[in-house]
Amino acid sequence: MKLKPFENYIGDDFCINYVGIRADEDRVGYISHKPNIRAVFPFREDGIAYEGVQRILEESGLGMPPYTEWGRTRSGCFFCFYQQKIEWVRLKKRYPDLYEEAKSYEKPNHINGNVFYWCGNESLTELEKPERMALIESNWNKSQERLGKQQFNLSLAQTLGGLKVEPQRREGCLICQL
Repeated sequence: MKLKPFENYIGDDFCINYVGIRADEDRVGYISHKPNIRAVFPFREDGIAYEGVQRILEESGLGMPPYTEWGRTRSGCFFCFYQQKIEWVRLKKRYPDLYEEAKSYEKPNHINGNVFYWCGNESLTELEKPERMALIESNWNKSQERLGKQQFNLSLAQTLGGLKVEPQRREGCLICQL
């Protein structure tokens, strides 16, 4: 969806494409097959993991992206199909217009009539029902409590520094996710 327009824009010009995949991410990312586009991975090459990216953002004065304030776990599209249901609930509450736009894409296709849902087998219309949103929030809170009780094998620096250990997250779109 985004690769072809990018490659078309570059054309035959030489381009160094800086890809923000961190050292702790287990994926390859976008690598063009065009010889004039060279991908480089500065975070991976310098061994910078999630905590390092956070430190860079804080020390540079940029801070964490605003979407993290309301619980988004990934950047990119507001209608990312890799996001969790709790993120859809938060999107509905914080940006109802964007939620409605995402919902508008859930319609039968012209070929076979099948309907695409962002959340697998649940439509955003079903998800936005107050009782369903309340259940999603309740389940998420319970999962966070369980996660908080789990024991992790922390390094001394993590223990003394009070760092929270992030659980391994499901990987997302190769273009959208940092």
